[in-house]
Amino acid sequence: MKNKLRNFLLRDFREEVLCKIIIQEIEKLEDLKNKKLIKILDYGSGYSPVLIKKIVNKLSKKYKNTIFKAYCFDYYSNEHISLLNKNNSTKIKFFNIKKLKSIKMNFNFCLIVDVLHHIGINKGNKIYKTTRMLKKICKFIIIKDHFQYGFFSNLILVLMDFFGNYFDGVKIPNLYFDKESYKKFLKKIPLKEIRSINNKKYYKWYWLYINNKKLQFVSIVK
Repeated sequence: MKNKLRNFLLRDFREEVLCKIIIQEIEKLEDLKNKKLIKILDYGSGYSPVLIKKIVNKLSKKYKNTIFKAYCFDYYSNEHISLLNKNNSTKIKFFNIKKLKSIKMNFNFCLIVDVLHHIGINKGNKIYKTTRMLKKICKFIIIKDHFQYGFFSNLILVLMDFFGNYFDGVKIPNLYFDKESYKKFLKKIPLKEIRSINNKKYYKWYWLYINNKKLQFVSIVK
């Protein structure tokens, strides 16, 4: 019931927009026609991994000679992992996030979609440690997150997170990046931003201020 309500209100619109953006960026960064295998790490993929499924399915249909594999990490129990692996394509595998420390593999891309603010913008050690770990094993990182501009925009983002994550038991943050703190974050890792995309709407028109382009950004870094 909770997922039906969320899907009714959002109608997968956000995932479709994000999927298109991410695929376009992947195509710019790698010569997919001449690659036999592309590996994507999805960090914090969630219990309903709609986005990564869309990305893998669409890329696989377009580039039939290339194998696309996704490795999804989150706080999954053994039961969740078994269920997700059973109900999804063999091209997508799910792991508990603790497994990431011992993984012996490199990836073409890492997706960090609306995850960093949940780790905690003000929890410097944890957010830096996590991102540095991902940097070591991933050629490119695609970050999707939020910018706040003051009290009102912060309140809107908190409400968005409450609606989007409350039913999954995810802790709701109270602080988001602003443009300056995000620059400092990249510099401290360090990561170089190749491209920033902040002119897209991720929700239907009737979401009004929530659909403000300024609140959302995609950052391509290496």
